[in-house]
Amino acid sequence: MTTPRKVPEKPALTIDEQVAQLQRRGMRIADEVRARHYLGHLNYYRLRGYWMRDELPGGNGDHAFRPGTDFDAVIELYDFDRRLRLELNDAIERIEVSLRTRWAFVLGHAAGPAAHRQERLFNERHARLLAKLETLYADRSEIFLSRYLDRDEEPPVWALCEVLSLGDLSKWLRSIRDHKIRQQIAEPFGLAETPFCSFVEHLAYVRNVCAHHSRLWNRKLVVGTLALPKKPEALRAQLQTTTGPKDRIYNTLVLLLWLMARVSPASEWRQRIRALVLERPDLWNEMGFPPDWRSFEMWRELAE
Repeated sequence: MTTPRKVPEKPALTIDEQVAQLQRRGMRIADEVRARHYLGHLNYYRLRGYWMRDELPGGNGDHAFRPGTDFDAVIELYDFDRRLRLELNDAIERIEVSLRTRWAFVLGHAAGPAAHRQERLFNERHARLLAKLETLYADRSEIFLSRYLDRDEEPPVWALCEVLSLGDLSKWLRSIRDHKIRQQIAEPFGLAETPFCSFVEHLAYVRNVCAHHSRLWNRKLVVGTLALPKKPEALRAQLQTTTGPKDRIYNTLVLLLWLMARVSPASEWRQRIRALVLERPDLWNEMGFPPDWRSFEMWRELAE
């Protein structure tokens, strides 16, 4: 039996009390009606993730704000982050669908329709991956699977791929023993298999951040840390490699630009993400952008 934790001492605040508390701590609120509206729909602690950078260090738990901290500016930052997540979701969706296709194509041609059942192809994680599959099979709600399972037939790898999450795909990709097969999967994406596998794992983490509507713009992305590619040099030269900046969203954006140019070259996503970033030069440093990022080829060509 777990030991009961202490009950929090602070009481729940009404919306009016939340507004008053922010004002007491030094936040400027020009329109209290507007502030009450947002606090009624966006949890106080959710918004705190966007004003914490404006809290004075130290203190006695009073969380006083720096002079000039403004509620409207907090909402503008929140909206920027929301739009950033939406853009990343768009790109990651396209890459995920492309990866599903490539994974199934290569495995199907290498070992047949039930390639995912071939123990020789995979490492020691294979048993756990198959156990997860059986959970999916037991559900039977996915038409991609049920039409085969209803005939007591193993779903082929090209049907199975459509029900795997990006996190699942990442695990299946890493579990393949043969480096040559992994490289065949990575080939159309223009990366060697080792950094590609790392990036898929990283994208699965970023996708989860976006799916839970969590703060992204200045998050330290230490889960699913990227193994930065050494080749091609055209990509490597545009990545941040120093401690701190390399764990921010900038490197994720550069790799997404690289992949989107190959997966969806006609899309205007790359132009949109550049335009969005240009809206907030005050955030570039905290997002991990180098000072001269606009002169880098991958970003510069989008302005031409």
